[in-house]
Amino acid sequence: MPRSSAYSDDDWKKVTPHIPPVYDKKAYNLIYDHHSHTYFSDGALTIKQNVEWHIAMGFNALTITDHNNMRHLEKINKVKEEYIEKGILITSGIEWTTTRIHLNFLGISKWDTRIPYKPKDEKIIDAINKVYDQGGIVVCNHIPWNVKEAKYKNHPSRETLLEWGIDYIEIVNDDSQPENVFDQESHDFCMEHKGVIGMLTGTDMHKPDEFLGGGVHGWTLLNLKNLPK
Repeated sequence: MPRSSAYSDDDWKKVTPHIPPVYDKKAYNLIYDHHSHTYFSDGALTIKQNVEWHIAMGFNALTITDHNNMRHLEKINKVKEEYIEKGILITSGIEWTTTRIHLNFLGISKWDTRIPYKPKDEKIIDAINKVYDQGGIVVCNHIPWNVKEAKYKNHPSRETLLEWGIDYIEIVNDDSQPENVFDQESHDFCMEHKGVIGMLTGTDMHKPDEFLGGGVHGWTLLNLKNLPK
């Protein structure tokens, strides 16, 4: 069972929502964060508190991606119904967390496959394919954190990720050390392979007042005609 939260649902009610730099609401209808946590893994907030924090930070769309479990799914669906009428889009996901790579699986409704501690390439590819079987999206998270902070050995190269057909690389991660928040190398790689692999920003919020990077630095702006359910 998740532990009690030290925060309340009203902590961000009086905060005027942030407006991201250069945001044009005529050009974009979603301000998205693909990566955050709740107390269903190692986060500090409930699902509802997570959503309220995102609203205060200027987001109107988010995916809950707790580590290696989707025990939150039923509660997410309840909160989702409450906020959809307020124009806030909430989707489910999981951060597939290993000692080689962290992948976000977005828009999936279940995960019942064992997650290996140190997967071989074949296991990673198999997991990616299982996401695509559900119509989901795959993102490689915080490469600089993986390599420079966690010191993961044998992290797949960006070229390998491209070969495996992943959809996005996270180019901003706010819960990394300041020098690793923006991933210039991944940004340039995605620009070089534009149309084949994309880029997303992620807060990776665990505790709203304890970001290693000092705060929120990126918002992903999207224009979707058919919003996901």
